[in-house]
Amino acid sequence: MSTYHDDARYDFRDRVTAFGVVARPLLFVTFFTALVFGGNAQPNASDYFPHKGKLIIIGGGTMPDTLFQLFAKYIGGKDQAVAVIPTATGDDAYIAAGGHLKKFSERGFTNLQTIHTRERKRADDKAFLESLKGANGLFFGGGDQQKLADAYADTRLHAEMRTLLDRGGVIMGTSAGASIMGSLLMGGDHRASPQKPVTLPAGLGFMQHTAIDQHVLVRNRQFDLLPVMKSDTTLLGIAIDESTAAVVEGDILSVAGDSYVLIYDRVDWNRQETTWGAVYRPFIMLRQGQRYDLGKHELLK
Repeated sequence: MSTYHDDARYDFRDRVTAFGVVARPLLFVTFFTALVFGGNAQPNASDYFPHKGKLIIIGGGTMPDTLFQLFAKYIGGKDQAVAVIPTATGDDAYIAAGGHLKKFSERGFTNLQTIHTRERKRADDKAFLESLKGANGLFFGGGDQQKLADAYADTRLHAEMRTLLDRGGVIMGTSAGASIMGSLLMGGDHRASPQKPVTLPAGLGFMQHTAIDQHVLVRNRQFDLLPVMKSDTTLLGIAIDESTAAVVEGDILSVAGDSYVLIYDRVDWNRQETTWGAVYRPFIMLRQGQRYDLGKHELLK
C-alpha cells in the first residue's frame, strides 16, 4: 500500500461543508500535467475516457468477490486471458512465488499471465507485448504507484494497454493500481501539506484530466484532492474507499462494492454553491449502484 502520513493535514476553516467539517482556504500547490487546457474550460465527456472498453478502479483493501465476478463478466469469462502486473509491490519473493496470481486462480480464473519488470527497456520485450495483445483483461496490483509509472509510462507496452481498451478490453486495478489510471499520480509522497507543497507526476492516463485517490474514507483522505482541484480547474477528482470500485464505461461512472466513491467536480461545485447558497459541498458521495454522468457533470437519478 502507499505510504500515508497521519501528520499530513490541511487547515480548512473558512467554510463549513455539508458534512459538518470546517474548512480553511486552500494552499496553492503547483502541479505538472501531461495535457494543459487554457482558462477554465472543461473537457468534454469523451475526453475523460475515449475508449471502447472499461475500467474497474478499486480503492484498495479487501476485494469483494463481486468485483472479480464483474471483471470475469466483462472480459467474457474466467477462461479468457488475463495479464497481471504486480510491479507496484516491492516484494519480489511474493512475485516469484506467484502470490499475485493466487487471488485469481482461487476464484476460478484459468488463463493467467504475468507481466513484470523494473527496467523500462524490458517493458517492450516481445513476450510482454504478445501477452497483452492476447489478453482480454489486465490487472494492476497494489503497492507504490510510482514503481508502475517508472517501469511502464510512455513505453510500447503502455501504448498496448490503451490498444487493449480501444478493442473493448478491461483494465482493473486496486490501490496503487487505481491511482495509476489517472493522468496525475496521487498517493505515497505525492500529497500536499501546509509544510510541503508537492508536484504531481503523470500517471498512465487511461482516464484523462483526472486525479484518482484510494483508501479514502478509512484513512481520512477525503480532503487530499482539494488542493489538486484548486490548482487545475480542468481536473476531475475521483476518490475511492476500500472494497469499492468506480466502474467507468463511456461517459458513465458507476459504483460497485461496499463503501463510497467521491467525485470532485468543479462544475458541480458551482451549481451546488448557487443552489445551496452558503453551503459548500466539495464532493459528491456515491454508493453501490449509483451513477455519475461525466459529460453532464451530474449524478444520475
